[in-house]
Amino acid sequence: MNLLSDSLTLPFIVGGWLFFILSFIWAFKTAPWHKVNGDRGAQNVWLGATVLVFLLWQLGASLGGGLTFHFLMMTLLTLMFGAQFALLSMSLALLGVTFESGLGGLSFGLNALLMGLIPIGVTMALLKFSKAYLELNFFVYVFFNAFFASAVGVVVSLGLGAWVLWVTDTYTLDVLKQSFIPFIPLMSTPEGFLNGFLIAGLLIFKPEWVSTFDGRVFVKK
Repeated sequence: MNLLSDSLTLPFIVGGWLFFILSFIWAFKTAPWHKVNGDRGAQNVWLGATVLVFLLWQLGASLGGGLTFHFLMMTLLTLMFGAQFALLSMSLALLGVTFESGLGGLSFGLNALLMGLIPIGVTMALLKFSKAYLELNFFVYVFFNAFFASAVGVVVSLGLGAWVLWVTDTYTLDVLKQSFIPFIPLMSTPEGFLNGFLIAGLLIFKPEWVSTFDGRVFVKK
């Protein structure tokens, strides 16, 4: 969902920017920079994933006025790089989308919150839950931490986005019920499949690219 600046009220603009700035400062200060310092390979993987997200966000199906469906891919970024680098990657991708699509800079903070911070937070919360209460193995990681987490993240993100569009009078509730809300749960399956498929492929061919996966823990002999 790409919200336009013109459709937002001042409290949402200020609140979105406040959440984003605080989160960005936290991510920048606590990111494990030692993992990428001097490692051109790791830097290229991160930049490549950022470009992938930027391109996918450009391919969304727009119904106008912020009614947009596109893959988020925040679970992929979070599982690959951790929450901090995922947030930084999302910020770069969203910066490109904001200028390319003419969303308006005022909406950047709220878009970052809905499309980035929330699904990243959902992914990290479910990752901690799985480590605490579920059996640690390859299939749990792929189906729960990748497929399920990304599906939940996109539903929460789009659901809150619909609420913002309603509260700001961008669309009436009747219009949202007819043209947007019914499609929110339908987005969960493709989002989950794509994230789960890519994570499974990486774990098979490039497990070192997935920083939150520890083969000594998740792969039992």
